[in-house]
Amino acid sequence: MKISHIFPLGFVISSLALFAACGDDSSSSASDESSSSVASFRSSSSLSTRADINYKDTLKLGDTTRVYIELFDGDSSKMDESEIYIDSFATSVPLYLGEFTKGSRIKVYAYASDIGEDRIRIKSEFGDYMPALTAVPKKEAGKDSVYGNYLAASLGSDTSATFKDSNQFVIFSDNHYYLEIGGAFNNESSLRLKVTVDTAYYKYTGDEENISMKMSDTLRGIIDIDNSPEDISIEFSATEGYSINLKTTGRNIVQYKLTSNDSLLSEFTSNIDTMLVTKDSIRWNLKVSAESFSNFLTGPYAFFEATTKARELEQGEYFSKPDSIPYPGEAYLRSRPKDDPNKAIYKYNLRQEQFVWIGDYKKGDSVLVKHWIENYSDDGFTSPVTYEILDKNQKVQGTISSTYGGAFSVKGDMPEGPYYLHYLRLNSDPLDQVYDSLRYVLQLYTMVQQPGLLKTLEFYNGETDNTYDKTTLSAGDTIRFSNIEFMMEPVKETGWKIIGSDISWFVPCESLAFLNNSSNYKAGNCEIEQDISSDYLIAQEAGIGETAILIAQSVADPAKRDTLKISIIAKAN
Repeated sequence: MKISHIFPLGFVISSLALFAACGDDSSSSASDESSSSVASFRSSSSLSTRADINYKDTLKLGDTTRVYIELFDGDSSKMDESEIYIDSFATSVPLYLGEFTKGSRIKVYAYASDIGEDRIRIKSEFGDYMPALTAVPKKEAGKDSVYGNYLAASLGSDTSATFKDSNQFVIFSDNHYYLEIGGAFNNESSLRLKVTVDTAYYKYTGDEENISMKMSDTLRGIIDIDNSPEDISIEFSATEGYSINLKTTGRNIVQYKLTSNDSLLSEFTSNIDTMLVTKDSIRWNLKVSAESFSNFLTGPYAFFEATTKARELEQGEYFSKPDSIPYPGEAYLRSRPKDDPNKAIYKYNLRQEQFVWIGDYKKGDSVLVKHWIENYSDDGFTSPVTYEILDKNQKVQGTISSTYGGAFSVKGDMPEGPYYLHYLRLNSDPLDQVYDSLRYVLQLYTMVQQPGLLKTLEFYNGETDNTYDKTTLSAGDTIRFSNIEFMMEPVKETGWKIIGSDISWFVPCESLAFLNNSSNYKAGNCEIEQDISSDYLIAQEAGIGETAILIAQSVADPAKRDTLKISIIAKAN
């Protein structure tokens, strides 16, 4: 006799309807599939409005249950409470599940032993079979599959075996539902079952053409290919200062169309993973198109899942709240928050955008602008980039190069006032060869230079409070740029309160033999003058008795330079 623990059932059964089910503590590959429903387990006899169905048991959702079946031989004295008894001519066994709402997803796992042509279905008390979502494997082929509105259980009765096969069923109307085991039974028939339910899992079940989503939302839909609208229209929106990450997955979906204000933004034949940013409050529309005809191999249904995730934008990510350079002549750095590739909150790999206030300018002003990034790819072929100069009305007044930067002048009908750099790059992968602390951290640099900004730039001696243009060094002496002071005077018309003091250094080609360092700059590789990238120079023995030239150039105003003449003498003994 087979022994099984009995779950309390809470309703009366006839002498031919003794039943039992026990928990199975064996491990299961489906063990993490927990139920999110709160089912009602009222019997069919408790409400007069319900169908009169002779349930053999009530399955507890989320638990693994053993079911043993015996054919009733007419002698009730031999009946075992651990088994379900059915008439010898019975071809199905009903097990009550609960009362579920439209859109719920039921997942069934099963092993069966000694049941001929077994088929497990989900049925409503109105008599309707619920659709299965996936094709059923052909047992004789093993590899191929064909759609069938049921689950064919794996063969076997080993209590320790993990579930191999499962199928999902969708609820299209609110009702009471049960699991129906169909097949040819004998006294050795048994099953091991597990059922989980996600209540209202599918928000869209084919009732309407237009549905909506929130700024942060997940919408799952099932489409009856032969009886649904041609397109499903999903609307969602965001206000300024927010971005929306949009991601879709689906099966038997042939196209997604993304539009805004009836303008087509893009079309996708595969799943979407993109970021959308607003300039003002804006609405988007995602149109989902399924296959035109159902397929007997994959079934009559298409599925989609659309996920929106809103994020409040950082300063500098939209025009109304731009970054601002503090002054010209030094690189301004904006480090964005570190992204998490598992959560993909910021998605710098998909889209990088920055608005930077680069100053207030008047007619006749000329400005040089440079911008670059670190820790993410700046390959212009794989990650296209746009650099625009915008006026206060967000009108594009010029563009610059991603490699060399560029210049613009305020002239003609261009307005006076604030100007902005707009940077936008798509599909930029994070770099591997960076410190771990900087990986997935987007760093953006902006530099502004303004020719004509300075009235004077002169070498300055703070001890004597004098400017100078000549000095003397002994051969072997080192001149360190950090020890050199300058007198800088801006033009009266500038609106900048601070001007960067960074200096670029140059040596004419003919002076490299007299003034050099460990970099060993070669006159043969020099055209007019050598840009000195290090922070010092050394007076050379070859320069004794000669005069070397050192040129200082303001980074803030590259048109302003000063020249220092250095007389080189022999070192005293």
